[in-house]
Amino acid sequence: MMKKLTALLLVAIMALSLLAGCGTTENTDPSTEPSDSTTTTEPSTEPSDGGETEKYYIAASHGYGAVQHWQIKTIGMEDAAAELGVEFIYKYADGDLQQEVADIENFVEMGVDYIIVGPCNSEGIVPTIEEAQGKGVAIGTCDIGIDGADVASFVSSDNYGIGQLAAEYIGEQLGGSGQIAILTWPSASATADRAQGFLDKLAESYPDIEIVAEQDCNADRSTALNAAESIIGAHPEVQFIWGANAEMALGAYAATQSTNRTDIKVVAVDTDGEVMDAIAGGTNLVATVSQDPYTMGYKAVENAVKYLKGEAVEDVYIECEIVTADNCADIIARDEAYLNK
Repeated sequence: MMKKLTALLLVAIMALSLLAGCGTTENTDPSTEPSDSTTTTEPSTEPSDGGETEKYYIAASHGYGAVQHWQIKTIGMEDAAAELGVEFIYKYADGDLQQEVADIENFVEMGVDYIIVGPCNSEGIVPTIEEAQGKGVAIGTCDIGIDGADVASFVSSDNYGIGQLAAEYIGEQLGGSGQIAILTWPSASATADRAQGFLDKLAESYPDIEIVAEQDCNADRSTALNAAESIIGAHPEVQFIWGANAEMALGAYAATQSTNRTDIKVVAVDTDGEVMDAIAGGTNLVATVSQDPYTMGYKAVENAVKYLKGEAVEDVYIECEIVTADNCADIIARDEAYLNK
């Protein structure tokens, strides 16, 4: 009881500091795009009805920024929290490991019961995770795993399968032979798994496709733009570029435009608006692999509540699909419905 009272006091203090602080904006409307390092719904200090039922406090540390994929995932988390009667807050670290470390440490000081982590660096975050667990805070992961840490729950797309889907699509389009390049992000387990699935599928089914370049672009669009321009210059015969997330694919797409090489096709992962607009518009960004971030976020909170109640928890892997001009309208409608909830 004393621990919970202390936690509630810390929550109230944190709420006041967030309202007074600069650079952080409260956002209770999930359809509005959050600003950098945004925190939404603050935990309430009001007791639950009758004071009999224990109130759980769940936080989410998003290692990446407020792009559409992560926004929709957060909406799923918010909906699950509301339906299950738990308090929920979140922060974006915008790809900054030190910011994510600080966010998690702040959540621990606030006295939350459970933190859902989608790290920007799957290895670098481990000491912070272990410290939080040592202080009695449960940790689960969503979307991106944590290397070498024992967590309460893991919810993600089948990232290895995402890579295989992308490789299968490109292999079919090339008729089994040709030259391609890939842009990766090995420090995050999700994109590392995608790259491994991609490489394994090519080796298994399309051995005559040559990978002329594989570049770590740290999930950054400008880095991917520069890398793709260099690849196009060094390997003018390249026919496809695959980006292991939306930002890297959009950087490659921009590079094909800046080099006047729109004959080179680009394949992405995720259904962010710019990706879908390009596919629907018949550009050389011809396909992407669609995840279901809403379900991912919802299941992550659902598993957190099960864990805190002492119920059995199973890891969740969500299937994905290839999106082209033929089916992009359906996926656009799905994502718009999520964003407008």
